Amino acid sequence: MIIAALLSLKWEEERPEVLATWVWESTDWMDDGGRLLSFAKEQGVNVIFLHIDRTSQDMEPYRRFIEQAHRLGIEVEALGGDPSWGLAAYRQEVEAFLRWIEGYQRSAPEQARWDGVHVDIEPYLLEEWEQERATVVREWRESAAYVAHWVRKELSLRVSADVPSWIHTIDDEQGESLGTWMLEQFDCIVLMNYRNAALGHNGIMDRALPMVQEGTRLGKPVLIGLETGPTDEGAHTTFYGQDSSSLWQQMSITHLFMQWYSGYQGFSIHDYRNWRAAAEGRE
Repeated sequence: MIIAALLSLKWEEERPEVLATWVWESTDWMDDGGRLLSFAKEQGVNVIFLHIDRTSQDMEPYRRFIEQAHRLGIEVEALGGDPSWGLAAYRQEVEAFLRWIEGYQRSAPEQARWDGVHVDIEPYLLEEWEQERATVVREWRESAAYVAHWVRKELSLRVSADVPSWIHTIDDEQGESLGTWMLEQFDCIVLMNYRNAALGHNGIMDRALPMVQEGTRLGKPVLIGLETGPTDEGAHTTFYGQDSSSLWQQMSITHLFMQWYSGYQGFSIHDYRNWRAAAEGRE
């Protein structure tokens, strides 16, 4: 109890630079954006990755939500992605996502514009990953480079991406670490480092350290992603079913050690809906 109290005090004194969360469901913010933002403010969230519906022609809900977030000092990045986006055959889907954001930015007042673009492209979930891995890695690189270049050139926004915690173990056709390459392409990466214990082998810090060290070397920030939702990948990969204080305690321990690396920037919690349920004691 004493250690937990000391960690809590340390956390309040020296919070990480960024605490982010993903928001995937439009019903979580369109119906009551104020509720989401109140929760975010209470938790100390200062960046929201907000999934966009590219079929929507009604921009007003986005404008209203982003304006509210900005008034609270919370930045909002446009979120999109699909495993198939890592394949060349689906490049038109990626372009449609970016064009939607471009159209929105042109029509929105300054206070309601996106602060960045965030992509979640996970081609390793596809069957092709096992069948033609070298090809998939090459096309994944091409898609990532396309997004990063397009966002900077056409939108003049920062651009970030989700990557798996083991990405540093994958080499491309030139023998370069895919993790290093992704860090070089994006302004920030979120390491989907889904574990629920900070310490020990295969814990949060053990898995995050290689990419945090590489981010430190390259001068690129890394956010450590943590899971709060149900998963079929094992209880050790999520805080689901645990008291929300467990999440804060493990983040505090991780932060205590990681803060000495300039490549470490903070955390991102997946996702808002499950995180809120945990904080309210609901499953």
